[in-house]
Amino acid sequence: MLRHIIFTIFSFLMLATPASAQFDFAQNEPDGSRYIGGPRLGESHIQTYRVGIIIEPGAAVDNVQIVVPVPMDWREQRIISVNEERMDASVASRIEYRIIDGGAREMWLGLGTVQPTKPLEIVVAFELQNYELLPPDNPGQYVIPKRVPRDIAQHLAESPCIESKDTRFAKMFSEITKDRRTDWEKVEALYAFVQNNVKYDDAAWKRPAKGALSVIKMPKGEWSADCKDMTCLFVALCRAGKIPARVVRLPEHCYAEFYLELKQANQARNREPMGFWFPCQVSGDYAFGGIPEKRVILQKGDSFPDYESDNPKARTLFLKSCFQGNKISGTPDPPHKWISEAVVK
Repeated sequence: MLRHIIFTIFSFLMLATPASAQFDFAQNEPDGSRYIGGPRLGESHIQTYRVGIIIEPGAAVDNVQIVVPVPMDWREQRIISVNEERMDASVASRIEYRIIDGGAREMWLGLGTVQPTKPLEIVVAFELQNYELLPPDNPGQYVIPKRVPRDIAQHLAESPCIESKDTRFAKMFSEITKDRRTDWEKVEALYAFVQNNVKYDDAAWKRPAKGALSVIKMPKGEWSADCKDMTCLFVALCRAGKIPARVVRLPEHCYAEFYLELKQANQARNREPMGFWFPCQVSGDYAFGGIPEKRVILQKGDSFPDYESDNPKARTLFLKSCFQGNKISGTPDPPHKWISEAVVK
């Protein structure tokens, strides 16, 4: 008798239609050198990010499928090379890379039946060039878009842990921004509000996100959260004010991005797109409109399929690693460990 099992890793805290060919790591956002505006690229470094799974000898498992979030190209993150190391050619040939909802890439691998007599290592090494982002020269020329492009509109909707339709966020947005002159200043006021009113909880990063609403339900003066919930709160406030915003996830950290467009008078010098994503570090040192962060980017967005759920429409804040299959009833779970490590050269 076979019993279905799913093993997942909440590295910070499925299967989708393939959206890219194997090894097609085309850049997902425009090169800023062709555009006037937006954050500017700063210094960069080269690093190797190794990700995968090691399956130890154990019970036989049938219909094994492995899903692992892997890096994709962004303006500030460029994939130099991909090395499918520590696996034989037959395993490497089965790997597929899939873009999930335009904001993340996963490595998918179907292994069939697995009963390793020695550790089975499936590790991929990504050589990356990661840039810091510098604030724009003239932030006053950016405004909240009146018409949001279709691919940006998803970042105005509610997401898991980002309950932006709750009327309390709209009320807070109006109060926080009422005396601000420019749209840039409005977003910066939201950023400062979260930084100044939420105490960072260092122990919370090991726990799942509670959500933006859970923070503001705390007694006034006692708000506390880690980077996940602080970022969710900022994003919820932005969306309540019709400002597109999203979560950017790194290994064991996250920050936010917000989307503004150039004023009409400034757009004649530009090609499409007219809007730009700007980063901000909601927890930690002040970093608004630019960010010194150069760690691996694992996702941009905050609503991804939750394949642990029986509901096919269920969504989750962070894309998860997943090892699933059918094992013989009464036998132990197959031991395994996940690999996620970055080394700067």
